Order: sequence, then C-alpha cells, then structure tokens
Amino acid sequence: MATAKAHGVARKVRARRAPVGKIAPKEVVVLDLREELEHAPRPLLEAVRNTLSASRDDVKNAILTRSLNLTRRAMEHVSPGILAEAVAASTDQEAMLRILEAPEMAAPVIETATIDAARAAGIEARDQLLTAQGGSWPVERVAKYLGLTRQAVDKRRKANKLVGLAMGRHGYLYPSWQFNRNGTLPGLENVLGGLHRHDPWSQVIFLLSPNDRLDGVAPLEALRKGRAEDVKIAAALFGEHGAA
Repeated sequence: MATAKAHGVARKVRARRAPVGKIAPKEVVVLDLREELEHAPRPLLEAVRNTLSASRDDVKNAILTRSLNLTRRAMEHVSPGILAEAVAASTDQEAMLRILEAPEMAAPVIETATIDAARAAGIEARDQLLTAQGGSWPVERVAKYLGLTRQAVDKRRKANKLVGLAMGRHGYLYPSWQFNRNGTLPGLENVLGGLHRHDPWSQVIFLLSPNDRLDGVAPLEALRKGRAEDVKIAAALFGEHGAA
C-alpha cells in the first residue's frame, strides 16, 4: 500500500537525519514534505508524483509553482460550498473553472497593480540579461557557429555545458558571451558544473554580476582573463550564506 510505503520512507528519513544545524534549507523542506505526504491519501500522492514527473524544464516548473500557489489560495479563501461544488464537477477543467469564478478569487485592485508592476520589472530584468554582452542567439545560429546539429546543441544544454534560457514556445536563447573564436569560452563547462543546482537564469546572473570572491570582478570577465579555477570555486559557493 502507498500509505504503508510512505510510513516506511518517513521512518528511514528520520532515522538518518543529521543534526538540524547541519541540514541545508532545501533538505529541511524535503524532509518536511515527506512527513506531510506520509498522511496524504493515495490519489493525492499519485497526482503529485505524476505532476512532478511532467515538470521537466524551467517553464513547466514555473507553471506548476503558480498552479499550486493558486490552489492554496483557493483552499484558504473560497467558501466550503463552492469547494464542494468544484469537487462534484464531472471534469478537472470544470472544477478549476468553478474555483476561479468564485468571488473570493477576484484579486483586489491594489494586488493586481502590484502584480503588474512586478511582472513589468521582471520582464525588464529578463530583457537586460538577454541583451547583455552582445545579446543572445537562437539555437540555429549556435549550431552553425559550433558546427553542430540543433540536437547536439540541445544535448549540450541539457548536460549543463551551455547556458540556454527558456523562452516558452519560442524555444531557447543562448547568451552569445559564452562563445569565442574557438567555440565555447575556456573553463565555462567546469563553472556551469559548479552551478548545477541553480537554474539557467540564476547562472547568468552569477556570471554577469560583480563577485566579492573575485575582487569585485564579474565571473565572466574573470573567465576571459584566464581565472577559470577562481571562478569555479566562486561558482561552487554561489547561493550559500555569505557568498556573493
């Protein structure tokens, strides 16, 4: 049974836990989630598993995150009567429509304005990253420049050997600064290996931003100056408490 299996997993997790002070924040979240799933009904467990299996890239992960946030908001604010009607709906689509049409789900004007402002700021920041240091290339141009097929470029991106930024149905754009006359920038692959825990947008932010561990120089500039080992060390520490 799924519930019995979940109980077994939770017991094993608790048995091998390290002292709290030595557990990374992400690991704490995972452990807490496992304990929550221990008490979840089987249909919910299967839905969570299937949904996570379907979210294989940054865009799908973002959609899943926003969908879960919306669901949480519905459970907190929508009346029990409307929630019961949604549960009784014949399809998942109809259930979600009933929830979205609930008066409680209408965002206040001030919240809408805040969301719009945040979205505009996010788009501006995204565009700045895409146009920095010579702009970004579509996969066709990257393939031609490197003498590879599109499939080979995609394979490198998936292996975290190239930075490709997801643009929804438009595919991926590749920052041009990661290429030089001989192909890719020396040391880039090792640096990206140290950034494997971070999404591509965070990787770009790291590479373009001044870094205290590199004497205030951006990692990209340090790579161009041959400081690949220093950048690799800074990359491994990126995101840790006190790290730039």
